[in-house]
Amino acid sequence: SRRGNRLFDLGLSEVGLALCAASAKSDQALITEILAEHGGDGFLSAWLRARDVDWAADLIPDLTNLATESETLPPT
Repeated sequence: SRRGNRLFDLGLSEVGLALCAASAKSDQALITEILAEHGGDGFLSAWLRARDVDWAADLIPDLTNLATESETLPPT
């Protein structure tokens, strides 16, 4: 740009944008709400639906390599 800012395009898909472009305060509030309602195991599907990427959320039950929330928690 003329001010010296570099502009670039990451070329993210709808799913990539839904997962990587969630830094606004409203996004963070929605994340908190979805986690409270669906927990860690249901978060991905609920988040994708909230971001209007229902087609991707519909594919999640068919994934075979998903870890449950208890499998990803650090040891205590």
